Amino acid sequence: MRFDKIWTVARKDISEFRTNRYIMFSLALMPMIMAIFLPIIYLLPITSFAPNDPTTPIDLDLDPTVTIQGQELNNVTLNNTRLVDCTIASGVLYRCEVEACNMSIVVATSSYMGNSTGENMVIAHSNLLNTTLTRASVSDSVMIGEESEMAIMLKTFIDALLFFYVLIPAILPTIIASYSFVGEKTNRSLEPLLATPTTDLELLMGKGLSIFVPTMLVTWISLIPFVIIVDMITQPVLGYYALPNLVWALGVFILAPLICLLAIFANVIVSSRVSDVRASQQVGSLIVLPIVVFFLVILLGLVSLDVLNMLLFIGVVGAAVISIIYVATKVFKREEILIRWK
Repeated sequence: MRFDKIWTVARKDISEFRTNRYIMFSLALMPMIMAIFLPIIYLLPITSFAPNDPTTPIDLDLDPTVTIQGQELNNVTLNNTRLVDCTIASGVLYRCEVEACNMSIVVATSSYMGNSTGENMVIAHSNLLNTTLTRASVSDSVMIGEESEMAIMLKTFIDALLFFYVLIPAILPTIIASYSFVGEKTNRSLEPLLATPTTDLELLMGKGLSIFVPTMLVTWISLIPFVIIVDMITQPVLGYYALPNLVWALGVFILAPLICLLAIFANVIVSSRVSDVRASQQVGSLIVLPIVVFFLVILLGLVSLDVLNMLLFIGVVGAAVISIIYVATKVFKREEILIRWK
């Protein structure tokens, strides 16, 4: 396999793509829409109604004047009290510090509860640390050291946006590759190309490279404003910058290129067998279906989008890429194309 021949084919195709307004418009528009509008549409409405940094403890300014330790308390109303290792059954707590206590049927406001358990409780405007609650209503409170429901929701939406960044390298090759052979058939430039002293593998690799380079380039460039916008929107709520992280790094820099290669060679095979650009795009777009299924399973909560699952999916896609390149070299026959080309 001669890399100079591969690059010659790739350079020729890239120069032709630059003159195609449809291809250039797709390369420029789709990634920018993903980068700018998606985080605004999906994340901004959530963060607009969320308190800033919900993991920061509420400043309660507690100063207990009384300490009660190791007692059983029933039907009590306590203010500014420090409770340690107590059992509280039915009571009202206001501005209290509760440590290592067991509580049931208790209403607590503007209080701190640490290393305790509670059942049938109503808690408002309080801080909780390592506290286990059963059948409790909690409002305007902070679980110290735990992610809030809002933070978990935001992380789920951010993970869901990775789907679109894997989708870009799957869709753009469908648009570009459909012109790879069919476009040359239409422009009457395929016959001289197939007659050049290049092997089938070199020809396929050259065309694949011509699609891979612009597709991944615009994908990675658009990632820069995307990360900035996502972090600007979510940092006040999460208390940290959500991106970049390891899962996204694996998804964008390993999975996305593999998906791109899979889409490229699937579409080149289709493009070499049909004579109409639309037919090539319609058949080639089926490569998107496995990606949709994978992320749909994640969004439904059947599996989590973690490093292990991402590596497993990368392995599956990698095996598929190797297989489809092998099939492409076997299926692609320049002699047949030359004979059937009209």
